[in-house]
Amino acid sequence: MTVRVQLPPLLRGIAGGERWLTAEGNSIGAALSDLGKRNPALALHFFDERGAIRHNIAFLHGGEVVRAGAAGSHMVQPGDEVILTTALAGG
Repeated sequence: MTVRVQLPPLLRGIAGGERWLTAEGNSIGAALSDLGKRNPALALHFFDERGAIRHNIAFLHGGEVVRAGAAGSHMVQPGDEVILTTALAGG
């Protein structure tokens, strides 16, 4: 199934300047894997050395924030939009 993934400005240059990319997958993790296979430079930003989604990434999907740890199994539907953003930390 096809979903749309919005990249943050920092990653758009790696994707040829594109803001939105289409990806195949039934979860956020599967969609990221699809994008990473088609663009290995993006995969370096999405996944750590163990293949896990990097912890500094958060996703907005269906009006909720999905953290990296839950993104692998967070299901999406055909035509859904997922916004990729960097998580904020501080104190």
